Amino acid sequence: MFTAQGNSYQNTTITNDGFWPDIDVGDFERLRGTPYAQDDERIANAVLSAVASVNLQLLKLKTHFEAEGIRQAQDIVATPSIDGKNHVVIQYQTAVFAKAKADLLPDFATVHQKKEGDLLAERSAETKNELLAESERIVRNLLGKTRVTVDLI
Repeated sequence: MFTAQGNSYQNTTITNDGFWPDIDVGDFERLRGTPYAQDDERIANAVLSAVASVNLQLLKLKTHFEAEGIRQAQDIVATPSIDGKNHVVIQYQTAVFAKAKADLLPDFATVHQKKEGDLLAERSAETKNELLAESERIVRNLLGKTRVTVDLI
């Protein structure tokens, strides 16, 4: 987390289920720009909740890969990749981070000065919906689905 002493992000790691990667809460703070006055424990709890939610959404995908003998998402042969992380791992992390930030948005408005806080509060619902939609789009992509699916009833 950013403090008056300089850039300092927490060193909390969310231990995942062994298939999906562990999540560094400091990476979330850095990549999603959490306010410096935000409570570390609240941030970690939001990330943990997001991990649990995304894991549940991707349970069938995880089971599919494990049936193929793949023990960890990082072992999936997939391109593109960045710094040794395949796109599956990166998309998983992005889905978790978007969902966690959506959960924290109401708190963000309360840690800013009055004028900035009012503006954040006004946009909070819209931004939250955008972040949840981002997470859902990524989960759908991981599941091999397009943005929209139509089924005949």
